[in-house]
Amino acid sequence: MGDTTPRNIGLPMLIVVLVSICLFSFSGIAYSTARHSLEQSNALVKRTKDYYEACNEAEEKLSSLTIIPEGETTFSFPFGTGMDELQVRIVPDGNGQDYKITGWIISDTASWEAPEENKTHGPKAPGKTSGPQPPSN
Repeated sequence: MGDTTPRNIGLPMLIVVLVSICLFSFSGIAYSTARHSLEQSNALVKRTKDYYEACNEAEEKLSSLTIIPEGETTFSFPFGTGMDELQVRIVPDGNGQDYKITGWIISDTASWEAPEENKTHGPKAPGKTSGPQPPSN
């Protein structure tokens, strides 16, 4: 005759399922994090490459100057997505035969502006409300 004791596999199966779900979740999170890091690294490599290309362009422009401008002069070299630019400021030296670089600056040329629906121009039109409102009577 066979063994008649009841088999209890519910709790071990529940633990296996929960551990499997946890491992699957952690692997998804790890993959997502690694993918994001790769994208950020690639973006940083591209921006750095664009910056050094702008630096090379600035060096070529400054080395090709045949006439040194009088007074402080700024040269701009856009790079990247068009939101950054390299600004090089020069001033002539004492005898006017050479120049001195007084500034080598990265500046942000983009400006942020609120979308039209978020701007407030004068009083609001009747029936148009935004934000928290007091209870109506």
